[in-house]
Amino acid sequence: MKLKILIVVSFIFSSVSFGKNNITENKSSVNIDVNGKKYTIERIQGEDVYLTNEFSLTSRPSPPFFIQPFKVTRDVDTYGELEVIEFLEKGKGIFIDARLESWYKNSYIAGAINIPFKQFLKDTKKRDKILKSFGAVKKGKKWDFTKAKTLLFYCNGSWCVQSPTAIHALKDIGYPEKKMKYYRGGIQSWQLVGLTVINPKEEVKK
Repeated sequence: MKLKILIVVSFIFSSVSFGKNNITENKSSVNIDVNGKKYTIERIQGEDVYLTNEFSLTSRPSPPFFIQPFKVTRDVDTYGELEVIEFLEKGKGIFIDARLESWYKNSYIAGAINIPFKQFLKDTKKRDKILKSFGAVKKGKKWDFTKAKTLLFYCNGSWCVQSPTAIHALKDIGYPEKKMKYYRGGIQSWQLVGLTVINPKEEVKK
């Protein structure tokens, strides 16, 4: 009996490995439009594909690269890859790459805009402009976030503090926690499952 079960399981996995690498059983790709740019999110096809870039590295010096908690705060939802894809597909809000620009210029997740976490740390005219672009309204020295958009943040991975720092900074000025989401796996996990990453240098060549 055990032998039969092993044979069936082996056959199932063999069938899967030679098939198309879909996102889910019923979804092979997703088309999105962000600020006039069109992207197709899909998984890399092929049976023998490995990470060879800087995200294949697993040793990260601490500080600053400590492993982050699963929850940033009690009311900020933590997302996985499928939740991120649904967020983009349904246009639920703004997808923010909270990393420093130098990281973003190397590669970023399709559909993300770069707003480095440092922009949220100080009360500046630039931060005011960013908050207004989110739909926030300044009333005196305080902000009204009633009509503010939902924000989804990511950075390099579960060992990266850049997006959690951005979330905490916004929380401190009153941005509703329920209007912020956290993709903890970040670009490293995104690439580990073979999803679309954009190389800005290649975009320029086009």
